[in-house]
Amino acid sequence: MLNNPRKSREDILDLAVPLFAKSGFDGVSIRNVASQIELTPAALYYHFKDKEALYFETVKHAFETKTSAAKDLIDNGDEVFANLEKFINWFVTTLNRDNDFQKLLQWVLLDSNPKRMQSLVKDVFSDLFLTTRKLAESFSPRYDPQMLSISIIGLVLCHFQSEEGRKFLPGRKAIHDKPQVISAHIIKLLKNGLAPAC
Repeated sequence: MLNNPRKSREDILDLAVPLFAKSGFDGVSIRNVASQIELTPAALYYHFKDKEALYFETVKHAFETKTSAAKDLIDNGDEVFANLEKFINWFVTTLNRDNDFQKLLQWVLLDSNPKRMQSLVKDVFSDLFLTTRKLAESFSPRYDPQMLSISIIGLVLCHFQSEEGRKFLPGRKAIHDKPQVISAHIIKLLKNGLAPAC
């Protein structure tokens, strides 16, 4: 194993993302991370006080660019359904292209440690949620924006969380796994459901 003190904090975070994405907090040790990124555990502790800090900073690092891209999409004067389409297309494409981000998002939402979950939701996931909520608030007041935000995120995430199992469901077609098909389906479903009542 190499002891490479020249690795920057950002290099370490980049290399730690796939490890935590694959196994979550409980499935990764400081030794695993140090070994994979060719540092000694002591060198890793120089940058991060403990595994909790490393995990938190890794997840935050993975989320930062993604959530700022989502904010930029809806911070404009576009019509609400145009923003909905842009957001859904971005979210589906992002989860499809970046498997590590997709898995980290799932780990964050399913974390079994209440204190860690609170920190992750407050300081990492909240930007994505608040962006979705801002979008949800632009629809009719007959929809609770909190519930609608969670539903939008859930509709998109479910297609990726169930990807392996869906292959064995009756009626499944290979086309159902294409990001543009998933996006179009979710957009149509939301547009039809969110359209003003006649």
